[in-house]
Amino acid sequence: MRTAVADGGRRVSVHLADQGQQALIVALSHQPAHEVANGTVLPELTRLGAVSCGTDTAEDGRRVWAVLDL
Repeated sequence: MRTAVADGGRRVSVHLADQGQQALIVALSHQPAHEVANGTVLPELTRLGAVSCGTDTAEDGRRVWAVLDL
């Protein structure tokens, strides 16, 4: 979430979904044209228990996502 907030936009969206025994959490910055997050974000998510995680950018802003076992 800090990565999306650091993009400096006026809003951040957080989306949640579940499937089976896992939850998907996505934070979207709504600020286009930002570089992919620095190298500390994904290891931190893994340390916090993410089964998988990633980050990318698109026209609608930076996305940071993580899948967690429930």
